[in-house]
Amino acid sequence: MTRMMLAHQRWPMPNPNDTYPSKYGAGGGHPLLLKTIVVLLALGWTTVCAAASGPGIGIKVGAQTITDPVDLGKTTRARLELEIASPLLWDEHVDFALGFGGSYLGSHTEEYTDTTPDGTFIDDLYTDRLSVFDIRLAARLYPLGDSSRIRPYVGAGVGYFWFRDNWENEYSDTFADPYTPGGYRTVYDHADGDTTLAHAPFPFFLAGVTLPIGWNGEILFEFQYDVEKKDAGFDLSGPIYLFGARFRF
Repeated sequence: MTRMMLAHQRWPMPNPNDTYPSKYGAGGGHPLLLKTIVVLLALGWTTVCAAASGPGIGIKVGAQTITDPVDLGKTTRARLELEIASPLLWDEHVDFALGFGGSYLGSHTEEYTDTTPDGTFIDDLYTDRLSVFDIRLAARLYPLGDSSRIRPYVGAGVGYFWFRDNWENEYSDTFADPYTPGGYRTVYDHADGDTTLAHAPFPFFLAGVTLPIGWNGEILFEFQYDVEKKDAGFDLSGPIYLFGARFRF
C-alpha cells in the first residue's frame, strides 16, 4: 500500500473537471515518456541510415550530349545505366563501381535510286538505327566519409564503348517483262543485320552527391564526362547528367 500511495503522489490522475488538462499530455499520458520514445526512434533511424554502407546495386537515368555521328551537330539523348557498387571502405571514404549503360541515338533513312543502261530502275531504301553501349569501372572518393549522412563524391575511371548500327535495306528492281511486250516486272528483296562501327577504351571523370532514403536506400545526382571516346572517325565524348537510386545491403 505504501508503494501504491507513493505512485499516486508522484503521478497524479487527471481530474475530468480540470480546466487545464493539457498539463497531463494528450489522452492523459505523460509527455516526457512520449518525447523520449520519439527521440529514441529518431536516433535509431539516423543510425540505420548512416550505417547503410555495404555493397549496393543501383539504377540511373538521365541524358548525354554528344556529336551526332550523322549530321555532326550536337545532340542530347536519354541514357540508362545500371551499377554494382562495392562496400564503402576506409571509414566510408572510398568505393568502387562497375556500370553498364547506353543510349539510343536515333534512326536515319537514306534512299538511293538509279537507272541502269539496260533500263532497269533501282530503288534502295537504307535505314540505320544507331546506339552506343559502354561498360565502365570507377573509383569514387567521399571526402566527408562516415561523418555525414549526405555524401558528396568525386571520382574517375576507365570504360570501353561499342557504337552499334542495326541496319535494314529494302530494295527493288523494276525492268521490262521479257514475256509481256510493253509490260514491266518488279522484284523486291530485303536484308538486315548488326554492325559495330567503332569500339575503343576511354577515360571519364565524375562527381555527385548521395542522400539516404529509408533503411538501406539512397538517391543520387551525378555528373560524368567522357573524354576521348573516339574511334574510326566517330567522336562520342561529352557530358552525362544522371539521377538515380541505390540500395546498399
